[in-house]
Amino acid sequence: MTRSSIIPALLVAFLLHSSHALAEPEPAAAADVGVSAAEAAKAERFIQTKHNKVRRVLRTPDTPKRAKELTVLLGEFLNYDRLTRLSLDKEWAKRSPKERDHFVNLLRQLVERQYQRNMESTLRYKVKWVGTEPIETGVKVKSSARSITKKRQPPITIDYSMSPADDEWKVFDIFTDEVSLVQNYKRQFRRVIKDEGWNGLIGREKKLNAEEDDHL
Repeated sequence: MTRSSIIPALLVAFLLHSSHALAEPEPAAAADVGVSAAEAAKAERFIQTKHNKVRRVLRTPDTPKRAKELTVLLGEFLNYDRLTRLSLDKEWAKRSPKERDHFVNLLRQLVERQYQRNMESTLRYKVKWVGTEPIETGVKVKSSARSITKKRQPPITIDYSMSPADDEWKVFDIFTDEVSLVQNYKRQFRRVIKDEGWNGLIGREKKLNAEEDDHL
């Protein structure tokens, strides 16, 4: 298994279909001194709990019931609205509420399918949680994943940018080996919109979802 096989599904989903993706890290955000140690610990416990639940569900037989459980779990810790808004950048403001909702739904479907497929490949990796650091809008929870069977393989870092959502926390960006999911999406969406327009981007998302359906 290669290192890229356990990159979170959100990142893999779009990059696999483009030859122009560049793995550039997101510029560091300014620290938010308002995040207390207690709140940071709460965010870390939250993502650990959700992550472990996903892994447990993925070890069960692949059934429609499992798919529904994964949909619920992902919705509990992924902030699809904010992830989409940040990824679309300036394009978000140009879209009507109906267009925004439509695109969020398309991206959510793609995330669910890719997450289900790609997270299964992490089940033979041991995940270690290595602390937190403050970011501009919340906290980044840091982890690393190392292969249980290929112990000489370097660990992969997987960090979750999180912000408060009501009484809990939600993930709005994922960094894999310091590569930002949002920044990669942003570059890809901007390029497609420039070359093919908004309808072209919608068409690509629908095509990717159809291809994921064929894999399930």
